[in-house]
Amino acid sequence: MEVRRTVGCFRMSSNNSFFDEKRTWSRIKDELLKAYLAPYLAKVSRTRRPIIVADCFAGKGRFDNGEPGSPLIISEAIAHQLNDPEAPEIKGVFIEKKYFKDLKTNLPAASWCYPLEGDYEERMDYFVKEYQPRDQNLFLYVDPYGIKSVLFSQFEAIQKKKGFKTVELLLNLNTFGFLREACRLLKKRPDFETESPAVYEQDVNSPDRLDEIAGGSYWRDIIDKYYSRQIKMAAAEEEFITQYCERLREVFHYVVNIPIKTMIGNIPKYRIVFGTNHDDGLLLMADNMNKRWAAFREEARDKQSPLFECDFPDPSKQANWHVEKKIVSLIDTEIELKELLVKLVQEFGINFSTSEFKHYLKQMENDQIEVRRFPATTQTGKPSTSWDHTKTGFSIKISRRAQWQQPLL
Repeated sequence: MEVRRTVGCFRMSSNNSFFDEKRTWSRIKDELLKAYLAPYLAKVSRTRRPIIVADCFAGKGRFDNGEPGSPLIISEAIAHQLNDPEAPEIKGVFIEKKYFKDLKTNLPAASWCYPLEGDYEERMDYFVKEYQPRDQNLFLYVDPYGIKSVLFSQFEAIQKKKGFKTVELLLNLNTFGFLREACRLLKKRPDFETESPAVYEQDVNSPDRLDEIAGGSYWRDIIDKYYSRQIKMAAAEEEFITQYCERLREVFHYVVNIPIKTMIGNIPKYRIVFGTNHDDGLLLMADNMNKRWAAFREEARDKQSPLFECDFPDPSKQANWHVEKKIVSLIDTEIELKELLVKLVQEFGINFSTSEFKHYLKQMENDQIEVRRFPATTQTGKPSTSWDHTKTGFSIKISRRAQWQQPLL
């Protein structure tokens, strides 16, 4: 039975029922993780360097109704990759304190499986200060119960740590929970009667701690704008995640995020944030996020087309969705298709898939843009029309047509 009590206008919920069954938002998180891990492990295995996949808040490993949690999803992906006789060493590391006994029971008894009992912050602090990377690949999955442990500086320290071949981060960030805490700690009136989720935890004990979590003090100005009625809470959440991702781009070359909502019209319950230094990782995750968001919209609308398209992950970009104009503006000289796709994802986030960008390009070929393919013909001697940017030994280069001129206004 779930026990709730009211804190101001917030409702506080015990997390005893969290593992009863997988909620909608948990399902989206797990689908993203599962869809990305298999191609990630296959790709990174080609480096022939060891791989560590770390689940930093592992939980029980399995929901009480039998559904697999993130530890079992990770374990399955690792076991599958290790079936390849040429696979490098791969370790699954699973950190958990409260539910460690359940976790250990549910994890496979495999030599590559390392359940670690203890607190995430302590383990992360040791990892940052003491662990020697030894030219390994690291994938961090950070899905905390609250916000207090997710310090921005730790991600910076790991990325700067010498010796890792690659580092990638998949973070579940409770953006609305952060803003809730910000209002409480700045002693603002918590006016979220229509916007508050069911769960509220007083995670943090000082505004300085929120600075550490956010990677700066920018959030204070956002809260001031909200309480001076310059912006609503939905815009405050959007501004917070935008600035958080801007700072994370100083740690990783590429960052994308997907909002996790219970309903289309709601403020996001969480944001899943992905950071990588590799263009292949960016394009793969952006497509995964786009696919999951499209499925969520379809389910939420009950397959009824809306009158207005106002439910995209980043509403602030809707006014600038002149995709064809943006494509030609991004082409200074001849550019590889993959490089152009990376630029478009950086511009539009997950609002479009790579296949949708390619659809625009197909319509523009021999009009606004010229496309050169190498080799220019197929094995049967026919002119190549492929748009496959992943094909080995094949290149697609795009340039603006000579007569195209950038608009003056």
